[in-house]
Amino acid sequence: MEIKTNKNIPEKKDKDDSFLFSTSLIFDENIDKLWLYLRDLSQEASNIDFLDDFKFIKGDNTWTVGNICSIYWVGVSHITIKCKSIKVDRTRKKIRWKFKCDIGINYYKTLVLYRITQNGKTLVKSYFTRTKKRNKLIDFSNSLNYYLKLQYNILLQQSKYLQSIKNDIISYESCIINKDHLKIWKLITDMKKIYEFNSDIITFLESKGSINEIGSFIKYFNKNLKKFVFLKVIEYDNSEQKNCWTFCLEAIGTELVNIAKSIEYKIYKINNNKNQLSILHKFSYNSNPDYINQFNIKKKETFKKIIQYLEENPQNNESS
Repeated sequence: MEIKTNKNIPEKKDKDDSFLFSTSLIFDENIDKLWLYLRDLSQEASNIDFLDDFKFIKGDNTWTVGNICSIYWVGVSHITIKCKSIKVDRTRKKIRWKFKCDIGINYYKTLVLYRITQNGKTLVKSYFTRTKKRNKLIDFSNSLNYYLKLQYNILLQQSKYLQSIKNDIISYESCIINKDHLKIWKLITDMKKIYEFNSDIITFLESKGSINEIGSFIKYFNKNLKKFVFLKVIEYDNSEQKNCWTFCLEAIGTELVNIAKSIEYKIYKINNNKNQLSILHKFSYNSNPDYINQFNIKKKETFKKIIQYLEENPQNNESS
């Protein structure tokens, strides 16, 4: 692991004198996987020991411009955080938040991720700037080193956490679908229909309990693995107040090689007739790479079948 910090940064000569400090760290994860984690401040709150009580105030994620959340810096202050800007491309991803503390300190935090092409790692830089011109009543100069070390340790703790779970194999796929979100939701939560799209591999057997009830079970037979798979519903959230609907399943049992430990379906509502569907599968580290590759190919085919079905059978997907 490589470390780089800017401990003695000369004061910038910008007109608004906004720059405070920056720090950076090279992560072992590739930029796409790392971006999904670092843009989500709820993950930071759950894995940093002095952060607590994360809540959404506006929106249901921390990477949509205008969304607002709050967090408690234990023993110091409650903080309100608003996403101000985001810019993403293949080699560079950038997000900026405004932090407003109860103790009268406001600042911007900007995360920039850079793809390191030669080794698949990612350079993460964290910048901190003032929200306005220098305020003589609030002097950061004597405490900059403290905040620098604090923010560096946040990056370091996040890296250590990701290292501890890096053995999980993530299969992620998403697409934009020009259909009403209710129709998409009805289809992806119809497990019998989803499994019919993969009938050459999966035989749907039975379910116990309603699919929208936490704790309900699904049972099917995987022809390739020649074994039964048992899944439990662990999340079913289609609240009209949220822009993201989530349906999650978790595998039951100890022999989970080549079986997804968890499955997460998400629909992000862009507008009334345009939505992003994503499906994430998490496999154990010792799953067969060839099997995972074939699984990913089948998964892409499933996405095509979902889109085709919604286009050809609109009458079968009327809102309930």
